[in-house]
Amino acid sequence: MKSELLFYDADSRRLSDCGQPLEIEVSGAASGWQGIILEKGWSPHFYPTNVITPYFYFALALEQDLRWEAHHGGELQPLKTNPGDIWINPPDTPFTHKIDQPCFFTILAIEADIFLSAHPDALPPARRESLQFLNNYNVEDPLLKNFIELFYYEALSGGANGLRYIRNLLATLSEYFVNTYSNYRDRNPGSKAGSPEGAPPSGGANSRIKPEAIEAIESFILENLEEVITVDDLAAELNMSKFYFLREFKKAAGVTPHQYLTRIKMERASALLREGSSSLATVALSLGYGDQSHFSRVFKTHFGESPGNYRKRS
Repeated sequence: MKSELLFYDADSRRLSDCGQPLEIEVSGAASGWQGIILEKGWSPHFYPTNVITPYFYFALALEQDLRWEAHHGGELQPLKTNPGDIWINPPDTPFTHKIDQPCFFTILAIEADIFLSAHPDALPPARRESLQFLNNYNVEDPLLKNFIELFYYEALSGGANGLRYIRNLLATLSEYFVNTYSNYRDRNPGSKAGSPEGAPPSGGANSRIKPEAIEAIESFILENLEEVITVDDLAAELNMSKFYFLREFKKAAGVTPHQYLTRIKMERASALLREGSSSLATVALSLGYGDQSHFSRVFKTHFGESPGNYRKRS
């Protein structure tokens, strides 16, 4: 079946046909969800050019690694997306992509008013106008991934748990997303972590995270390699909210915090494997991975070969 998602040209506001290649295998259309679209499927390619949507748009990558390009900073930039990564795009936020290979996805799209009205604080229009939301690629957030999957399984069941279940699920998702991926907490008195210097960043090209702060983050990671380190841990190290940390870190380091963390862990992994004295399971545990298989998947994605082959070759 074809997608029900609506894409519009950002300049003319006319309906775009960029969603035509999307082939949908599972849909929540028959479940009676007002303002909520859940679709699982694939596309042979995807070429949206300067388009927007009326949704809070979450796209979960499935099945295989994807190499593609997205418009950023005035030109197309190469990206690599792994299964489990999420693209977050707020309403009316233009995007341009070039995907030349088959891509597999689960998309959760929620109309802006429906999504924000579901927040426990109701978020009146005056407060909504001051909110800024992240537009991020390759977000690794297990909790957000679980939300998308819960909507998917409910769509797969034909809405078996009813609309009350969906309303509760939507309210929980709205609270988590707004509190985590916007400046909502920074603009409310109850916030535990404000922006640096007590004011929101200007949004310019220069990041408020300076080189010495990047060095502090690297030191923190190296000192805690055996632990499970989260983005929240890194943000707390700089006394920043997660929203500002995610936004400013990528401007400062050129990669997401998760990519930076993975790079440091993989550099350490390669050194341990070259030494050859520790088992793969021991290396995995020493780098905070709960099991060897998870470590091996990350290593292969990063280096293009398994840890075992890397060790033999080295």
